[in-house]
Amino acid sequence: MKESDLSVHCRIEVSDVGWKVDTLRLKGLVTSVLNLMRPEMAAIPGVRRAIGVSCYFVPSTEIRDLNRDLRGIDAVTDMLSFPLGYAMPGTGWILGDIVICLDAVQEKAVASGNQMRDQLAFSLVHSLLHLVGLDHLAEKDRLIMERREEELFGELASGNLPEVAVRLT
Repeated sequence: MKESDLSVHCRIEVSDVGWKVDTLRLKGLVTSVLNLMRPEMAAIPGVRRAIGVSCYFVPSTEIRDLNRDLRGIDAVTDMLSFPLGYAMPGTGWILGDIVICLDAVQEKAVASGNQMRDQLAFSLVHSLLHLVGLDHLAEKDRLIMERREEELFGELASGNLPEVAVRLT
């Protein structure tokens, strides 16, 4: 897979009325991360030129329900990743879906002293790594994933990260 061959299709839905999401900037950020993740994508049998990802922005009540119903954790989280991994005619390889709660991303940013745009980019890197099969359940896997997160985020942050979301309320 050559860099010029990669085409990223990013479907975005925003149901959280408290936030405005700049879809062009988000698509650009997702594309940048996936371009940096070429080694992980090249290792997936079936991945060719086009990659599809869906991003759903939901309020905290909805992500809490999903987290409780699907993971057994009754708490709000910043993002949930749902790897799919199948070919879709006209779209290419569907990596999966990411459900994002911007209120939780903002809370993480404040708690860690980060800018909102940095925290969103870091959480997005984390979620996209889950979509290509990395996890952090075992200690050795956690170390591998954290190292790759830091590498990817470092490459992203060396440029100017875009402001993707703005609170409306």
